[in-house]
This record gives sequence, structure tokens and C-alpha cells, in this order.
Amino acid sequence: MIPAESAHDTVGALGDVGLLQFKDLNADKSAFQRTYANQVKRCDEMARKIRFFHDQVEKAGMTVGIRAITDKGYEMDELEGKLEELETEMLEVNGNSERLARSYNELVELQLVLEKAGSFFDQARIDAQSESFERTYSVPETMDAPLLESALPVSDQL
Repeated sequence: MIPAESAHDTVGALGDVGLLQFKDLNADKSAFQRTYANQVKRCDEMARKIRFFHDQVEKAGMTVGIRAITDKGYEMDELEGKLEELETEMLEVNGNSERLARSYNELVELQLVLEKAGSFFDQARIDAQSESFERTYSVPETMDAPLLESALPVSDQL
């Protein structure tokens, strides 16, 4: 039996050797009744964060490479803190990216509306100018009027 205070370090050192097999002496207890249930939950949460990072890397079209194992080992608390920090940063980046895409789409939509409105007003201005030209130089209704009067602008005939 190993004292609980040194169990983590001892099991870690034995695991590094890799020539050991552990037997569960508490097989009758459920996972939530065991003393290490909180550590398992923490590991599950860290595994979820790592899957989230993996999905984000694949979504970005990048490949995930295998990194060589370094001599430096990570403590669970240190790794958990780093994963939490990176997850928060990644969520912020995703939120900013979504807002940026939404703003871009809104600006493209406004640009198209302005272009359509501009062409509509240009066409209306051209139509108004041609209508004004037609009214200015219109032919009189009656054929009795002398030829010179029909050539004058409508405002002079009145």
C-alpha cells in the first residue's frame, strides 16, 4: 500500500518504467464512488478540449503533426490551465471570425443595394430628362397652327 500523499508521484514513476501491471482492488465500486473520480472528470474535460482543438485545426484545413516527446513532463494542473487558456482564446477567435464574416456579408449586401438603387435613380433621371425634352419640343395637337409656332417651345406658345 502507498500513502495517498505520494501515490500520484509513485504511480507516475512506475508508469514511466512501463513494466508494471495494476490490479483494481475496488472492482465492486462504481466510477463515481472511487477516490480518483474527480481526476477522471478532469482528464475527460481535457480530452474534450483536445478534441475541440483537433476539430478546429481540421476545420482550418491544416494537418495535425505528431510532435516528438520532450524531456519535460507536464503536471496535470499545468496542462489543464494551459488547455483552459487556449480554449478561451480559441472561442474568442471563433466569435470574432463569425462577427467579421457577418459584418462582411452585411457590407456586401449594402453595396449591392446601393448599386441597384444608383442604377434605378440613373435610369429615372434619364427618363425624366427625355420626358422633359419631349414636352419642350412637342408638336401641337391641331394642324391649323402655323409651322413657325409649332417649332417654338411650349412655354412661348402660351
